[in-house]
Amino acid sequence: MTRGPDRPTQHVLLLLLGVVVLVVAGSDRYLDYVRAGFRPFLLAAGVVAVVLAVAGLLRGRSRGDGHPGPAVGWLLVAPVAVVLVVAPPALGSYTASRQVAPVAVPPGGVTALGPDDPGEDHRTVRLFDYLVASQSAGLEGRRVRLVGFVSPRAAGGWYVTRFVVNCCAADATAVRVAVPDGAADVAPDTWVEVVGVAVPPLTDPAVGYPEPAVDAVTVQVVEAPAETYE
Repeated sequence: MTRGPDRPTQHVLLLLLGVVVLVVAGSDRYLDYVRAGFRPFLLAAGVVAVVLAVAGLLRGRSRGDGHPGPAVGWLLVAPVAVVLVVAPPALGSYTASRQVAPVAVPPGGVTALGPDDPGEDHRTVRLFDYLVASQSAGLEGRRVRLVGFVSPRAAGGWYVTRFVVNCCAADATAVRVAVPDGAADVAPDTWVEVVGVAVPPLTDPAVGYPEPAVDAVTVQVVEAPAETYE
């Protein structure tokens, strides 16, 4: 029979897991995995894990525990190893290019973009809001500012892309706005600021359904924001 770690080892692994959660939640790294509003829950979970682990170690020491536990206990090593050794980055163009279905748009919902940014002739818009607003002909001709990373487009140019998450990276959906005249020398996963004019949705034959598009006036490379998901 396969045996897992003994109880003291289980408590140590739980302690490591709690510490890793606290370290990740204490920096901007947690934004690669969950939405910003989840930080308090991560911190609370990390504290609980540390407290339980320390209490278990102290109790086990007083009772002389050392019996091996179930093999499933070794699974606690997995998240610790992933975060400490692999440290996966936020989702990018590779994942976005493998999305085969259109993003669901709220029924009947047309997002009002509002007035231009103060002192500017354009409006800064979230990509998802731009996607929703693109369903209305009233958006055409409006100057907008979009920020996202570049992902490939089979029909030419590229997409300015961002992931929308409800909870965490596991449920992420890529929102892409076509920049059909985008310069070929902009590499995938480069973060850009696109200021351009809204045009009617375009259908890329490789995709098979209409996608929001923008006629770029200026494209500027920018630093990736701390919170990469919308």
